[in-house]
Amino acid sequence: MSVHGTAGSTGSTTKRPLSRAAMIAERQRRSSLWRLVHLLGSLKLALVLLGTIAIAIATATFTEAHFDAAVARAWIYKAPWFIAWLGVLCINLFAVTLTRWPWQKKHTGFIITHYGIILLLTGAVIGSKLGFEGNVTLRTDGQPQRKIVTDRSCIQVESPSDSYLYLMPLDTRFLHTSVASSKYLPVPGTALRIGIEAVSEHLSPQPHLAPASGKAAGTGILLDFSSGMMKQTLHVGLSTGEGSPGIYDFFGRAAITLASNAVALSNHDPEGPQGKKPWLDLIPGCDGKSLEYRIGRGASVTSSGNLHQDDQLPLGWADWRLHVTKIATNSAVVTTPAPDEENTQSGVPGFRAFLADQSGEKSFPLWVASGEVVPLVLGKEMVRIGYGLELRPIPFSIALVDFQVPRDEGTETPSDFRAVIRFKNTKTGAEKEGLIRMNHPTSYPGGLLANMTGFNYKFSQAEWNPRDLKETTLQVLYDPGWLPKWIGSLAICLGIATMFYIRPRE
Repeated sequence: MSVHGTAGSTGSTTKRPLSRAAMIAERQRRSSLWRLVHLLGSLKLALVLLGTIAIAIATATFTEAHFDAAVARAWIYKAPWFIAWLGVLCINLFAVTLTRWPWQKKHTGFIITHYGIILLLTGAVIGSKLGFEGNVTLRTDGQPQRKIVTDRSCIQVESPSDSYLYLMPLDTRFLHTSVASSKYLPVPGTALRIGIEAVSEHLSPQPHLAPASGKAAGTGILLDFSSGMMKQTLHVGLSTGEGSPGIYDFFGRAAITLASNAVALSNHDPEGPQGKKPWLDLIPGCDGKSLEYRIGRGASVTSSGNLHQDDQLPLGWADWRLHVTKIATNSAVVTTPAPDEENTQSGVPGFRAFLADQSGEKSFPLWVASGEVVPLVLGKEMVRIGYGLELRPIPFSIALVDFQVPRDEGTETPSDFRAVIRFKNTKTGAEKEGLIRMNHPTSYPGGLLANMTGFNYKFSQAEWNPRDLKETTLQVLYDPGWLPKWIGSLAICLGIATMFYIRPRE
């Protein structure tokens, strides 16, 4: 017994297999790659990422409620830092599945769920970057459209090197610029730069007096009409020279006329087009520094007198007051966009820009309002720039064949919208018609494959003009990230069901 026992103790021994936990610890100790994998897949990192994303989403919800959805998208949802944060979260989710390697049956639901989240986030980023949402206005008597107006603002630059139009994203609401700290954009193909030194959300056409000669020269005046009740100020420019406005229609309720002399007003007929409406007649004084005025209604003159620059006059039209801001001879009225911060409910966004070269020389700065094209000139160089919503081309044309608005019986309340749309492939010439109804959009190219992959344009009813049933506005949605989002969502549901309801046997 002792002999056998001794022999057994001195013989070879069989190594026991390491436990799973010990194996994982051992490979971390031996491999720097596995240490990195476990670091990226740590629970602490996941909690930090999820906590930050939760705070960001809560902030975005607050921002959207107090500002608008565009601000929330620009500051958070589409901000580079947020997308990068989602990318780190995907790396964490992928790494945490590798920490379980080699996988066992009990890990099936866990792995499916995590890869489903990665697919869902990937699809969301693809849709955010490559997809868009916009609208298109069509008329039954209009031309087919091949461009969609998106909700993205951009600047359009015509390069003098090749006369090509370049588009660059630009949203003035999120620019913080000044004369001392201007934002610069390159002019493609040249060494020139476009500098933006000021922005405004309330640009409106403002009259100015510019020196003029010949028949265009006359006595020009700038007037401000203000109302405390309406909290509104109107800026009006009039001139007696040719090519400049001499009459201003005051909301269709009154007429303001500037004439060179009393003879020019002799054909003024209070009972004519004005009827019984109030009116204000102005005649420049001989000294070029004063105005003779008459205020009346119909054929009656209610007040008259003289005005000088900076004088104010109550008009008797509710609480409207007249302020003469400038009187100048040999002038013409020029209208250019300018900030109007007094009327914050009107106007369009825009910016003040200049052209700069490598030496630092700058052109005269000009305001560029949304929807306008402005030339910037520096020496012999000229660059035309425009600002507005992006016009995105589509690979087909869309036309409105018919538009109808059925009504509830006995009322004028719309019961449905019916728009017949004709799509035409610009390459093959193939045509297809679709019917858009209330809560029933149509799509192009349509079909199972296009709908499944997300490479599909969905059209739904957005707006209509009750006074013109030949016109309608459609909402357009294009989301190429739809398929990974759909598969990811399905995988998450399947993974959760596997983890909690389908427990595989070991």
